[in-house]
Amino acid sequence: MLSTGKRICPICEAGCGLNITTDGRTVVEIRGNKDDVFSTGHVCPKGISLAELDADPDRLTRPLILKNGKHVATSWEEAFELICTRLNQIKESTGPNSIAVYIGNPTAHNVGLSMGLGIFCASLGSSNIFSAGSVDQLPKQLACELMFGDGMAVPVPDIERCDFMLMLGANPIVSNGSLWMVPKFREKLRAFHERGGKLVTIDPRLSETAKLADQHHFIRPGTDAWLLGAIINELRMQGLDIPDRYRVKNQQTLFQHLQSITTERAANLTGIQDHQIRSIATQLSTAKHSVVYGRVGTTLQVHGTLTSFLVEIINIMTGSLDSAGGAMFPEQPFALPSRKKETPDYNRYQSRVSGYPEVLGQMPTACLAEEIETAGEGKIRALVTFAGNPVISNQDSNRLANALSSLDFMICVDIYHNETTRLADVILPGTSPFEDSHYDHFLGAMGYRNSARYSPPLFENTSRPDEWSMSLTLAFIVDQGTVPSAADLDEYENNIVASYIANYTQDPDGPLFNRDVQEILGSIGPERGVERLLDLGIRAGRWGDHFGKADGFNLQRLIETPDGIDLGPPRPRLNEIVISKDQLIDLAPAAIIEDLDRLDTSGVSDELLLIGRRNIQTNNSWLHNLPLLSKGSNKSICYLELNPLDAEKHKVESDDWVEIRSATGAIRVPVKVSKLISQGVVSLPHGFSGHRGANYNILAAAARVDGPSATAALNGIPVTISRIKK
Repeated sequence: MLSTGKRICPICEAGCGLNITTDGRTVVEIRGNKDDVFSTGHVCPKGISLAELDADPDRLTRPLILKNGKHVATSWEEAFELICTRLNQIKESTGPNSIAVYIGNPTAHNVGLSMGLGIFCASLGSSNIFSAGSVDQLPKQLACELMFGDGMAVPVPDIERCDFMLMLGANPIVSNGSLWMVPKFREKLRAFHERGGKLVTIDPRLSETAKLADQHHFIRPGTDAWLLGAIINELRMQGLDIPDRYRVKNQQTLFQHLQSITTERAANLTGIQDHQIRSIATQLSTAKHSVVYGRVGTTLQVHGTLTSFLVEIINIMTGSLDSAGGAMFPEQPFALPSRKKETPDYNRYQSRVSGYPEVLGQMPTACLAEEIETAGEGKIRALVTFAGNPVISNQDSNRLANALSSLDFMICVDIYHNETTRLADVILPGTSPFEDSHYDHFLGAMGYRNSARYSPPLFENTSRPDEWSMSLTLAFIVDQGTVPSAADLDEYENNIVASYIANYTQDPDGPLFNRDVQEILGSIGPERGVERLLDLGIRAGRWGDHFGKADGFNLQRLIETPDGIDLGPPRPRLNEIVISKDQLIDLAPAAIIEDLDRLDTSGVSDELLLIGRRNIQTNNSWLHNLPLLSKGSNKSICYLELNPLDAEKHKVESDDWVEIRSATGAIRVPVKVSKLISQGVVSLPHGFSGHRGANYNILAAAARVDGPSATAALNGIPVTISRIKK
């Protein structure tokens, strides 16, 4: 019998609402939900492919353990017993830091897994926590941490009210936003243009988004900080300064260190002419509602944090930060207790071998291999990965794969066999995306518009633990040294929820201050699961019922409104965002000034520079096996884009094969000659391996990183190419 359910897609930042037709346990059809208040019917091929993912016979459904060199199916009980024995042996003999954790991108879209693994990490007590963020977004978050005191306070363009946007290194037509939830970007851009808006894009490639821009400027990879510094100085020459309404410190220190970046010097390094730089500055200063937005192209370079920081300096100078039509701080119903900080969550400890800084409680993946390879106290001996494929997703991939193969013990939580799980001693499968709930608690505060949305599971999960329960079991194992019974896990969860409640009741600025913990524990629902923490955070938030307000939100209200609740456009709230104890925006943190000095002495390579690119058919290193997304050969997706002048120089034509070589390795790929890519630059998508395509990250050196954050500099890699016979 056919029935229809609603679901929020968990694949990417778009967070599209879906209408899903089912026949019993089988998904028959997936369409965009036109009634969804946030995505209004948008859906991409990845969302539609969820039906194939759910039914995929290759998807793991039972735990696997390594026996005699082969992975064999086992029971959950045996898998947890093996994990308990091996992890605790390592923890007791060499300490918690000898066990590392790697967190993959899909965890950001799975509330049970992300909250559960957070509890596991806290119980483990290791400082060696790694994530895909240090091959993606950490420079942006670090810039916000240094500026505002909060790495999760990421401003996004108020696209529905702005009239001029400068976009660097972003391609939201394909990505649907990045650290910015913006489904239906094409339609939003059309409306933006219809009301007279103007889009200027900066990118070494004429991307799908850049094709729709009013102006596009090719830039030499890795030189965005020069461009932004020159724009800042030009804005000052045009009479702009820091508006009085912003409470700032170290203003003159910043400007003093920027003063040598002239438009002429920037033009020489970036490839954008000086009169064009001055024109961009003029458009920013004269627009009524301007905004600057930068993403992966600006973060995955050797000056990623500095570039991200300078983006917000321009937004401040134009008065756009925290202003309607500018760079706004959206909100979501779920809220955490507030906190004020003396110092940023940055560089509180360093990696053992290279001395890389901690960023927001994480170590950069650039040092993961060396921390496994290097003998001595603190050497990583075991690894637990959550929904990640670091062998493909991280730089110097061959070296990392060799390092992982030398570990004493490795656990992977994943729904598929991949290049990383093949090295694991234990693989724990996750549930189908239709068997778990969905709430965007990580990205919900980065939406183009405020909304409240929640999806309960579409299908009941009866055959195995969900990700929340699995994570709590792992946390109990490293916390208590034994595998919990069902009663043990219930009590453990109750204690965790009670401790979360206590954090809210101890927040003097929160609505639950001094409330009774046990009273609230008895009021939140349901009886078990991560939804209890969701209900708590929603009820304690701005729109929550605060356990007493008749018209406030709770989780049940979101369940009863499956199309979501529109909460309106973002409002100015900078006074809530800046949580540094002095309540001042720091315009010149030491890490930024040091990187500015490094920028002033850095050179520019004359070699071909390799950059990545996104594709609507892929999602980083997974989903390549699904028929809907894998039509065509690797040649139709994973090819090297090459400018005609460079093709002529290297005697290469479209459909030829070339070897790309860097300081760390070489790969072989087909070529497509294209005017979309600027001269001196070549482009290749990331996330491929094996028969589907070549692994980009083999070419990326682990030591080539952004200075302040040590995030992988995956763009602007110097390479050579040579034609080969295939």
